Amino acid sequence: MKKQETTLKVRKGLSMNHNETALKVCKGLSMNHNESALKVHKGTWLNHNQSMLMLRKRVNMLQKVFAVVIVLAVMVTQWGSTIGSVKAAQCTAAQGQLFIDSGQYKKAIQEFTCIIDAQPTEVEGYRGRIEAQLLLGQYSNALADNGRITAFVLPVHPDAKNTIFAGYADRLAAAPQDVVALTGASFSRWTSFDYAAAIHLLNQLLALQPASPYGNLFRGSSRLLHHANKVNGIADLDYGIALAPQSADVRFIVADAYTYGLPDPERAFAEASLALDWGLDTPRVHAILATSYAAFGDQLAAAAEIQTHIELVTTEYLPASPLDAGDSLSLDLVPGRTYDIPMTVTSGETLSIMTGSPDFWDTILVLLAPDGTPVLGSDDYQFYYAGFEWVAPATGTYHLQVTSFESIDTGELVVARD
Repeated sequence: MKKQETTLKVRKGLSMNHNETALKVCKGLSMNHNESALKVHKGTWLNHNQSMLMLRKRVNMLQKVFAVVIVLAVMVTQWGSTIGSVKAAQCTAAQGQLFIDSGQYKKAIQEFTCIIDAQPTEVEGYRGRIEAQLLLGQYSNALADNGRITAFVLPVHPDAKNTIFAGYADRLAAAPQDVVALTGASFSRWTSFDYAAAIHLLNQLLALQPASPYGNLFRGSSRLLHHANKVNGIADLDYGIALAPQSADVRFIVADAYTYGLPDPERAFAEASLALDWGLDTPRVHAILATSYAAFGDQLAAAAEIQTHIELVTTEYLPASPLDAGDSLSLDLVPGRTYDIPMTVTSGETLSIMTGSPDFWDTILVLLAPDGTPVLGSDDYQFYYAGFEWVAPATGTYHLQVTSFESIDTGELVVARD
């Protein structure tokens, strides 16, 4: 028994030790295996979660960028729609007039230009800029701005000229000896062909400033254009030249007076040539030169000058239907538009063209030969409308380019071929 018990104990002890050891080993292996598996799984989960987190961050960033782009687009749209009001808030007619009254004419031009940019169909910006230009002796620029009133303001505000007249009347009622107001008021009458009223205002101005280049020049022009007191008108013009002999603008106004007031082609040509040589490469100067060339009998040179006039004022050449003998075209004219009208003509045929309009009263045209060279120009053929009768030297398709004078008018343009 004891031996068996001892043997049993020994065996049990061995068995127990063996089993415990085996159990420990198994447990150790199991724990190491499970820990390793857990670590592997945790690492896999961690990498997966980090990737998802980074992806979410990228998506959020893209969403934020997209939102910013949308906001900026909306802001740009809003800015674009309000930029005119912003500009208008930055510049005022009152400030522009203060610059004029203090003799800061260039600053006044900048101020009124800002107003024009913000409100291109309102008259006050042009009126103020014209006034400053006149006081600087920039008569050609002032006349160009008067044309812009016709082109851009009158179609929206047909009473704009009356607004200008009324404004100057109020200023002169408050201060009858206001030279600046007399200058602007007289020019507004001169550009409206009210030469009698212009002369009256210029007389008042010259009573205050006898040596005013503007006053003498425009009174002389008004007298010739009004066909009254021509002798004194010529004297005024000559004195205006003497006061500013190197001014291209002065020479231009003199050339204009000797073209449309007291026709003197040679004098007009000389004065306009000086204006051009001294920097006034303008549509009106070329129209004056064309009139002189036509008076000299140089038809081709006149046509070339009118072509240059049309090129300078045209922003859109629009093809029209062919114009056959006995037909007419009714064309929709806007500022900057010139129509190109093809016409088939045979050698020896008399081509008779007349233009007109129920809406405006001044047209200009040039006839181009089949090879594109200008062969004939016309301005003020009947009253202020362009037209001609001309015998074609060769058969072919000629092109008539026609618009309003300086291309500033809006309305119906009628072109008829007999």
